Amino acid sequence: MSKLTQKAIQNSFVKLLDSKPIDRITIKDITDDCGISRNTFYYHYADLPALVEELLTDKAEELMKAYPSIDSLEECLNVGAKYVLEMRRAANHIYNSSHRDIYERCLMNVLRRIVAEYFEIALPVSDFNEEEREILIDYYKCVCFGIIADWCNNGMREDYAETFRKLLTIRSRMLGMEFGSSFDQSS
Repeated sequence: MSKLTQKAIQNSFVKLLDSKPIDRITIKDITDDCGISRNTFYYHYADLPALVEELLTDKAEELMKAYPSIDSLEECLNVGAKYVLEMRRAANHIYNSSHRDIYERCLMNVLRRIVAEYFEIALPVSDFNEEEREILIDYYKCVCFGIIADWCNNGMREDYAETFRKLLTIRSRMLGMEFGSSFDQSS
């Protein structure tokens, strides 16, 4: 019963986020929409930021289950963008609110897991020690995050996949010119 109530609260919140910014949504709006008391809301969530964090974490878990293996950096970026687009208006309202830090933290966690999964497939363990792998994972997590954050700041255009593909093609050429092509063979 508890999970059903949490899901009802999350669904009401997303429905409200689809119509207005998060800073204009109250606990009363949510409880009225899903037909529960304020006490029931506070039994499940300490406050609105706690609801936002759990909602984003749950959505990320769903996304991770939908993509158990990633085989290119382009797919990493596309999966991250898909995460954002699944709740485009809600994501936009959260991203442009005082709760942006929660959104960014959850997106960063999702991207880290996605990039780590990609590296498990793309980079043989013998090529890099554990410390080097962690450095690479953090680097590419930040690159993907920066690209997605910039994309969010520029209106979340639908042509993101083509832009990401072009970026990775250019990156491959650049790595081939500067550093040789041995590292980038897998992407």
